[in-house]
Amino acid sequence: MTHHINPYLFSGHSNLLKLLIEFPKRHIIGNMKDEYRLYEGIIDSHFHQLEMIKKDLDPEVILKKCISKGLTYALDISTNTDLFNERLSFADQFPEVYISAGLSVGKAEETITEIDSKLSQLEKQLDDNKENIKLKALGETGLDWYWNYGDEKKQKYLFESQVMLADKYSLPVIIHNREADMEILEFLTRLKPSKGGIIHCFSSDWPFAEKALDLGFMISFAGNLTYKKTEDMREVCRKTPLSSILIETDAPFLTPQKVRKYKNHPGFIGYTYDLAAELKGIKTEELVSAV
Repeated sequence: MTHHINPYLFSGHSNLLKLLIEFPKRHIIGNMKDEYRLYEGIIDSHFHQLEMIKKDLDPEVILKKCISKGLTYALDISTNTDLFNERLSFADQFPEVYISAGLSVGKAEETITEIDSKLSQLEKQLDDNKENIKLKALGETGLDWYWNYGDEKKQKYLFESQVMLADKYSLPVIIHNREADMEILEFLTRLKPSKGGIIHCFSSDWPFAEKALDLGFMISFAGNLTYKKTEDMREVCRKTPLSSILIETDAPFLTPQKVRKYKNHPGFIGYTYDLAAELKGIKTEELVSAV
């Protein structure tokens, strides 16, 4: 599961269309300078191409530079059904870039009717692309009791519906978990996703990680691993087998500590690899080869 995580219509999206067309070239580099930290064969298991654009970062320019410096795999993660075809077209430009399809927990803010409509759109996208090698996972989806999007009932409905779709289309599921350990484990134990998946941007403790690993899930660490007061997370990194570790940027969010003054992008992922390797007591290159 290392590197194998199993003119368009813009109606209603005129602002984003304008952003995509008129992207100001003065923002292309933005925060690049010499702070890129990459290794040959490195992967980024989770970044958000559309969110990078909203932060005045140019994913095309950044990824070209990353690939020239060793990036061999990057997974662009969905939070909405909108602009799926545009994300797919972007990934088609790069042999190293793949995508997921899914609805984030934030969509629980919408009405049940709107949620059902988006779930129908999602299922159509999955069905239309079930043979497309660029589509590698479903997600991100999950539960979030910190921000408390919508209400508990709608969050759970959105989550369970997507786990079932992941099973239907034989895709691993990418899990968002914020302060919902018990409920996430309850769902995964009951639903038993056949292709497993990833606990993304891991921020919990070893008891949760151990149970997730037993259920066949990978643990993915983001830039917050490098922040202060993250000993629980670091303990999980030390204890998790190399075969079950992934590293992500969650770009443009969670910039690693050493470059935290910048907007995050896949070129910074090496900083998180460095710390994870240090916690494991191995060289970064060894971790890169294992992931």
